[in-house]
Amino acid sequence: MVILYLTFLTVISAFNILVHHRINPKLNGPYTLLFYSVFIACLGHLLLALSTNLDQAILSNKMIYVGSICLPLFTFDAGISICKIRLPHWCYELLAIVVFAVFVLSQTVGFSDIYYKSIKFIYTNGVGNFTAVYGIGHDIFNCMMVGFVLINVSLIVYAFITRRNVSFNSLIALSSIEVVSILSFFVSRFIDSDTLIMPAVYVFDQFALLYICFWVKRYDVEQIISHVLETQNAESYVLITTNNKFLGCNSVAYKTFPDLKKCRIDHSMPDNTKLNHLLVSWIKEISQDKIIIEKKFESDGRYYKIKLRQIPLTRAKKINLFKIEDETSIHKYINMLDSNNVRLEMMLKENDSQIRSIQEQMLIGMAYMVENRDSNTGSHIKRTSKVVSILMDYLRKDKSLGFSEFFFDSLVSAAPMHDIGKIAIEDRILRKPGRFTPQEYEEMKSHPEKGAMIVENLLTSIESPDFVKIASNVARYHHERFDGFGYPQKLKGNDIPFEARVMAVADVYDALVSKRCYKAEMSFDDAYKIIIKGMGNQFDPSLKDCFIACRSKLEEYYGSLKEDEA
Repeated sequence: MVILYLTFLTVISAFNILVHHRINPKLNGPYTLLFYSVFIACLGHLLLALSTNLDQAILSNKMIYVGSICLPLFTFDAGISICKIRLPHWCYELLAIVVFAVFVLSQTVGFSDIYYKSIKFIYTNGVGNFTAVYGIGHDIFNCMMVGFVLINVSLIVYAFITRRNVSFNSLIALSSIEVVSILSFFVSRFIDSDTLIMPAVYVFDQFALLYICFWVKRYDVEQIISHVLETQNAESYVLITTNNKFLGCNSVAYKTFPDLKKCRIDHSMPDNTKLNHLLVSWIKEISQDKIIIEKKFESDGRYYKIKLRQIPLTRAKKINLFKIEDETSIHKYINMLDSNNVRLEMMLKENDSQIRSIQEQMLIGMAYMVENRDSNTGSHIKRTSKVVSILMDYLRKDKSLGFSEFFFDSLVSAAPMHDIGKIAIEDRILRKPGRFTPQEYEEMKSHPEKGAMIVENLLTSIESPDFVKIASNVARYHHERFDGFGYPQKLKGNDIPFEARVMAVADVYDALVSKRCYKAEMSFDDAYKIIIKGMGNQFDPSLKDCFIACRSKLEEYYGSLKEDEA
């Protein structure tokens, strides 16, 4: 029965290694070493039970110590990782030296009396074992084991008291390892051999570690965020379970919202701040199947937008990932524009024509301010405005379109504002030479919506609704494609406002024939072929005849540009 019992525990320890690698195929370090150490120790106990002479017993005993002596060090290393405690490297080196020294002493059994003063093989009921008189080496081993228990318990207590960003459940599992280890010490005093008790303790440690390793991904906030975004981001992220258990947040969130440091992982989210109140109430709404993916709030004079994304943890469980974006800069721009609007309204009462001139100059000025920030586009605004003007000169003659002169004049005036949303894009992205990362590209793709919002806030009170609509459409939809694969709203065909379809042609044509920091200018013939080929998919096919008719004027214009204008 003893051999069957030990065989069972050894098989279980080997199986747990496979489960560990299945759960965490990329997780290495102390966790993996612990699993292998337990297996070696269990195998050593089994071989000891199968031994038939003293030499075999001594060899099996040495194998036991290969695993058991390393366990305290690996448990300590795992505890440091779980408790998120950093210690100087010399601490690890000192403990490793102690463990190695004790290991060397344990391997002297059979030819020295340092570890065992004497050793005698016994064979009872088909089970091999030995009795020994302990030497000073074994006393050192016991002192080392007691020392590691005290250190590990101290780490756990410290984490319980001060480390709120450590998984409470993981600490409980880690504590159970130490409790069982301490109990096994006293239980073994009443048993003639520890062969029956220690392998079971080792396997219990494995199960506790499996629990920790299974849930460690749940609390690795940065890993979850990285999986979602693929690249790091400067935004704040908070993770909460569907039953309002706080799972943690990234370092940016802790810095931006210091009150989150008072939240304990695995505990309910306290409703004690504006942010917490919003998230807690949001969780309640989710539990009632009221799924709202975006909310806004203000705190300490700053404005934030929060987006919700639910991430499957298991088939039955989900965690809520809240992305918190700081929109204070956007609000500042809007407030600035609102302030300008008030001033313009006051001046409008005195002289409408003067105001219109100032307004147009301000728009052009803001557009050129964007251009000066963007190191990639050069005189893009000036050139695209000219292209739109050339196209309008042709389209004015086509009465079948049904547009008034006001429409054509407004489109020409609105053209410089098509990229005004870039004023809200960070310099690190806008001025970046070369191509964007996927994350940077997504941020850049937000400029049409931001531009439309700026235009609407700036012009609504001082311009006619029709002009505001045209300018807003130009800013918001000039990156839409006729086939529906554009952005930001993936509009298709005639759902795209006509003015935006015209702006799209001008925008792309200028990008093709102009020099950028990451590319040379394209020949007129190649650019012409690309635009024509794009008619019907990227561009409105009804503009094909217009573009063909304007080809010579466009090429004449670009050919006349000076080097600093091209």
